Amino acid sequence: MNDMNGRHPLENPKPSSPSRARALVFEDPASVALLDQIARLAPSDATILVTGETGTGKEIVARNVHDRSRRPSGPFVAVNCGALTPSLIESELFGHERGAFTGALQARAGYFESAAGGTLFLDEIGELPTSAQVSLLRVLQEREVVRVGSRTPIPIDVRVIAATHRDLHESVRTDRFREDLYYRLAVAEIAIPPLRERRGDILPLARYFLERYARTLAIQGLRFSTDAEQRLIENDWPGNIRELENAVHHAILVRCSPVITAAELPSRGARRLRLAPFAAETPGALDARSALPEKPDVLLERALAALVDAGVTDLHQHVENVLFRTTFELSGRNQLRTARTLGVSRNIVRARLIEHGLLSSVPRPVVLERAPQRLRFGYQKLGLLTEPLRLGANEMRLAATDTLVEWIELGSGMQIMESLERDEIDVGIVGEAPPVFAQAAGIPFVYLAADPPAPDAQAIVVRRDSSIRSVADLRGRTIAMSRGSSAVYFVVRALEEAGLGLGDVEMVTLLPSAARSAFARGQIDAWAIWEPVLSVAREELGAITLRDARGLAAHRTFYVARSSYAEEHPSTLELLLRELEALGTGAQHERAVPLQREAIVDQQRIADTLHRQRLVARRVEVGDAVWDRHPPKTRRLA
Repeated sequence: MNDMNGRHPLENPKPSSPSRARALVFEDPASVALLDQIARLAPSDATILVTGETGTGKEIVARNVHDRSRRPSGPFVAVNCGALTPSLIESELFGHERGAFTGALQARAGYFESAAGGTLFLDEIGELPTSAQVSLLRVLQEREVVRVGSRTPIPIDVRVIAATHRDLHESVRTDRFREDLYYRLAVAEIAIPPLRERRGDILPLARYFLERYARTLAIQGLRFSTDAEQRLIENDWPGNIRELENAVHHAILVRCSPVITAAELPSRGARRLRLAPFAAETPGALDARSALPEKPDVLLERALAALVDAGVTDLHQHVENVLFRTTFELSGRNQLRTARTLGVSRNIVRARLIEHGLLSSVPRPVVLERAPQRLRFGYQKLGLLTEPLRLGANEMRLAATDTLVEWIELGSGMQIMESLERDEIDVGIVGEAPPVFAQAAGIPFVYLAADPPAPDAQAIVVRRDSSIRSVADLRGRTIAMSRGSSAVYFVVRALEEAGLGLGDVEMVTLLPSAARSAFARGQIDAWAIWEPVLSVAREELGAITLRDARGLAAHRTFYVARSSYAEEHPSTLELLLRELEALGTGAQHERAVPLQREAIVDQQRIADTLHRQRLVARRVEVGDAVWDRHPPKTRRLA
C-alpha cells in the first residue's frame, strides 16, 4: 500500500520508538527488492541475521519483520548486546533467581522471557563475548532458558532476529565468533545496502524527516531548495539513515528561512554533522562563544574529519591512544592527574596506558604492610557535596579509620550509576531518576541517605527573548535535559499539569555543557536543569524560569552505594552516613538523613510514572534497594 507520494512506508505503531524505527520509505530498486525479501521471510518463524553498516536501519527491518510476522501482537524486545555488562549478560538475557549473585534481591525474568510470544532483537550480536555465545547457542537449540541460580529449564516461544555491522565471516575465521552459532542465527540473512548504494531513497527519506520534524515543531511551509536537494543526493552519507535524519533535524534548527539551502546541510563526503553559526548572529541572540568556549571542540572536529577523510583505519583505537598518551605526558605522567583531566577513574587510565604500551604491566613489588582501605566517591555538583574541598574534615575522619577517600567528579547521575556498575566507584551522589533507571536495568546498588527536598532548585528555563510564556506553549518545541536525569520526571509532571504529553514535545538529551551551548544559540527552546547550573543559566545566559518543581517533584539528592561494597564495608558506610548527617548542621540546608518513608514513597511514585510513560522497561520496587543499616533482629524502616 503506497502513500500519496507513491512511497511504500512500513509503519510501527509503537509511539515510543524513534522515527527511524517507525517508518521505512522505499523508492530505490534495491530497497524495493529488500522489501520483497522481508515480505517473504516475515511469515515464517525462521531466525534471521540482519547485516549492514551502522545507521542503515537494521532495527527498522527487524521491527517490520515482526509487524508482518504471525506474532505482531506479541512484544518486540530490542537488546543491544554491545551495551550489556559482561558480568551480567546471562542474567540480562536469561534471567536470575533471588540470591543468585550479589545484588540479586529478587527473581527477575530475562529478555528471552520478556519477549515470549513475540520477537527478540539482538542488535550488535558480533559484540557478544564467547562465553555468552555458548549459552545463546544452547538456548536457540533447546528453545528453553535456565535462569542464573536455577536448574529448572523454562520453555520459550520467541522468534530471534540478530543484527551486526561486523563481517561475521571474518569473525568466525579469527575465532571471535562461534561458527555453529553463526549458522544457527543465519538461517535467513537480510543484507541492507548502505544509503550511498540506494540514492533513490535519499530525497524521499529527507522529505519524510522534514515533514515529521516540521509537524513536531509546529513549523509550516518548510521545504528544500533545489541546491539543497542536489547536495542531499550527492552526499555520501557514511552514517546512512541516522546521519541523514540528524542532518535534516539540524538544518531545521539553524535555518534562516522556510527554505532550507545547501549551506545548511553537510557537504559532499562529510563524515559528521557540522554545527553552522546560529541564524547569522540573530539580533538579540547570545553569542555561544561568550557563554561557552567552543574552539577546542571545533579544532577536535576538524582533526577527526581530516583523519576520516584521509582514510585512517581503526580510528577509535588511534584517537584513544593519542588521547591517553598526550594527557598522560601533559599531566607529568601522573595517573591520578590524568584521570581527573579525562574525567574517568584511575583504574581506567592505568588499564588504557598498559593496553597502549604506555605503562608497564609488571605489578609493583608487594609491600608487607596493611594497605589503607579506599572509598571512591563519585559526585556531581549538587546536594551537600558540591565540592570535595568542603569535606576536608569528613575525609580526615574517614582516614582515621584507615579509609582514604578518592573524589571523582562525573558529569551526570547516569554516569555515576554506570560507574557503580563497572566497579569504578563505591559510593555516589545522584538525583531522583538515575537510581530508578539503574534499578530497572538491573544495576546492583543500594540507597544510603537523602538530602531534604529542594523543589525550587530545579526548573524549566527559556531564553529571555523567547515567546514561550507557559509550559503549555512548549507544544511542538524542543526541551533539553541530561540523559536519565531527575528532570525527566519533573518534565513529565509539568507537561501533564499543562495538559500535554511527551509526544507533544521533542525531548533532547544533552550533557549540561552541550545543552548550555545549544541554549545560548537558540537551538533548543527550553532547558530542564537544577542548581548550581540553574543559577549559572540565569546569571550568565539570561534564562528565565518557566516552571520550577514546587508542587510537582521533591527534587531530592540521594546517596547510593555499590551493593557489594555495602555488604563488605558496612562500618565504613555507617561512619560516612554519620558524617553526612552532621555535614548540614549550621548550614543553609537541613542535614542529610537516612531514607525516610516519605522519600521512599516519593521515589516509588517516580518509578511508577517512568514505567507508565514507558521510559523504563520494568516496574521496580524502590524498597528492595534500600540499605539495611540495622542488624536483622532490629531491622526497621525509619
